[in-house]
Amino acid sequence: MNYPLMRQELIEYYRNVADDKAEKFFIECTELLDRTAREDMTVFEQKVHQYRTISEEFDPVIFHRLPYYYETGTMSAHCDGARDFRNNKKHAGGWTYRRNAHLFIDQDKDLWARRCAQTGELLYLICGPYNDSSQHFLFNYRPVFESGLKGVYDRCISLMEEECTEGERQYLSATAEGMLCLKRMAEKFSEKAASMLAEAPDEEARRNLELIRDTAKRVPWERPETFYEAINTYAFLRKAMGSLEGIGFNTFGRVDKDLYPYYTNDIAGGILTPESAYDLICRFIIMFDLHYDHNMKMVGYADHELENTYTIGGYGDDGKPVCNQLTLMFLRAAREEKTIYPKIKCRYSSDSPKEYFDEINKAVIAGTSVILYQNDESTIPALVNAGRTYEEAREYVMSGCWGINCPGVEKTAGGCYLNMLKPFEFSIHRLTDRMDKTGIMFEILDGCESFEEVYSVTMENIRRLLVERADITIKGGRIWDKVDPLPLMSSTLQKCLETKRDFTQGGAKYRDDRYLCFGLPNIVDSLLAIRELCFEQKKYTLMELLDAVRANWEGFEDMRLDCVRCHGWGDGSPESGKLANRMHSDLCKYAKGLTSTFGGKVNIGHITYTEIRHWGEKTLATPDGRKSFEYFAQGLTPSRLKKIPSVTSVVNSMMYLDGASIGGNSVLNVILPSNNMSLDRLEAFLRVTAKSAVQSLQLNCTTKEQLLDAQKHPEKYPDLIVRVTGFSAKFTSLSPEWQQEVLTRNFYE
Repeated sequence: MNYPLMRQELIEYYRNVADDKAEKFFIECTELLDRTAREDMTVFEQKVHQYRTISEEFDPVIFHRLPYYYETGTMSAHCDGARDFRNNKKHAGGWTYRRNAHLFIDQDKDLWARRCAQTGELLYLICGPYNDSSQHFLFNYRPVFESGLKGVYDRCISLMEEECTEGERQYLSATAEGMLCLKRMAEKFSEKAASMLAEAPDEEARRNLELIRDTAKRVPWERPETFYEAINTYAFLRKAMGSLEGIGFNTFGRVDKDLYPYYTNDIAGGILTPESAYDLICRFIIMFDLHYDHNMKMVGYADHELENTYTIGGYGDDGKPVCNQLTLMFLRAAREEKTIYPKIKCRYSSDSPKEYFDEINKAVIAGTSVILYQNDESTIPALVNAGRTYEEAREYVMSGCWGINCPGVEKTAGGCYLNMLKPFEFSIHRLTDRMDKTGIMFEILDGCESFEEVYSVTMENIRRLLVERADITIKGGRIWDKVDPLPLMSSTLQKCLETKRDFTQGGAKYRDDRYLCFGLPNIVDSLLAIRELCFEQKKYTLMELLDAVRANWEGFEDMRLDCVRCHGWGDGSPESGKLANRMHSDLCKYAKGLTSTFGGKVNIGHITYTEIRHWGEKTLATPDGRKSFEYFAQGLTPSRLKKIPSVTSVVNSMMYLDGASIGGNSVLNVILPSNNMSLDRLEAFLRVTAKSAVQSLQLNCTTKEQLLDAQKHPEKYPDLIVRVTGFSAKFTSLSPEWQQEVLTRNFYE
């Protein structure tokens, strides 16, 4: 369909207007908020003040070529709702947070200094001061689908009639006021559409404006009744809540499952046809995809990251795989309209229907890898093992890059990386001055007389890092509710309203943290090299090998190649598989002794974002043969040093791990040859991986020759899209450095 006029209108706004409009609103609204705020306001009163002011002052943006109402004009084109984002741009939704953020530091300045020293040395990453307090949030849309915002409002009013403490009353009142502000925002879209009708340029614009005028005055205050109203509820709440709450909402949820009843009802009632439903889906994904320029060069940390996602597939209430007309429409629309966002998260299992696999795989085989494959047979048991009920686990959605969340019962931290390679580096290179700086003393490997001693020292250092990371979060993060409570986000989380506690007060049903570890492949390969060369073959002493590593292998190339030729993670051997499983099992054992920010569990995952480059470039050599400042392996992806030829070996290695113990999710990158791939072969591969510990699978189908040719002749490959890390991008839009990172990955048979 392509929609040239709609695309032109959206591109004009998001490339040339959105950022300036958002900056102007930020300046004017912040000045108004500051001027009208009382000094004695409680933090909940501050949040209500923020809600009311933004909802009254914003100027809705309505597009003639779209039937949807959603764009508030208060946030930059790239902003997902997070109050502070790229290049330190801000929006008014962060007013309460910025007013109180000093409390994180003031509560314990020594703790803050310790935290900053540790993150400065890249020991871990936190997307916020002590908590993931800015991004990776999800909103549970289902209660709004069931009873509208009015249902949430009525519940708050009813609960306030019960006996409440003053703090509980303030939380419930803030939630109720937030619902009214969302109602007001929708009404303003209705009013704006009505005012634009007199100058509608044509009949299409008139129809869209009339639809918005008539619908926005009701929905989502009242529950959506039609497919159009339901899908617009996604769009409106993502933008409106991001504008008011000042945090990034990262997923629309299970769109094919949740929208399907509206679709079938509308089809049966003659309100909708399959063609008109497909048109609405195309317009929906295009309007979010065009928030950024696909051809913009990716140079920095997350230049091509928009964070919004939807999940399809998975299991239905009847226990059978979901593959309905909407499933196929969303996949077809993304393929035909050549969209990259919203990110598509495809849940799959060994019993997924062939039709589903084929529709997913068409685009990937064609060289447009915009899909993340998520294995239900590993993920659901992992969530159950982490304490979720089977019914809750079955409903999981993917948010952000790889976040697995059970909607309505939790919000787990995303992007909270634990860099296991740093204590390993400090230990190998005897970086005692940097240990002193961080306040964590790690044991060094010198003097170890057996492999078991080497392993023990390595894991003890990682354990110390885990303990320190948990201590920092617990001591620093529990005042989140004093800084920036989140009544809107909390409103549809189970237990928050029931217990009259905001999410930031520990009100959600589950309060777990996830530590996303990276470095396991490089550490496993390093330990295998030490075991084989120093203690089994005794070709080198441990000190000889460590001296070579400390010299960045200068003058020791033969020894480095010996290390590379040792067994390594992903080669399918028992040696690498058993050691990796042992290391992961020990990590899980350590995590059981920790608690989360709000007293829940700590679950272990294996995930890495663009740190594979940016942190790798700041890390010294390791015994696996990696030289200083070279790339890390991503998640559970085998090191590129090994050049493992067969993907079968990688899957065999994944069989050694217990996927049910990886409660924080894990990621595996695989590149399969596009010149030797068919729908049947790729389907067979996926059915095999479903029986392993594979969770998030990032799959590219291409060849090194094709990528090299795309470097030389980018004009020939305008639509060649690759999975980079937690997002996809056109290969030709990547900087030379990022193109090289992709080119050095393993290309499997």
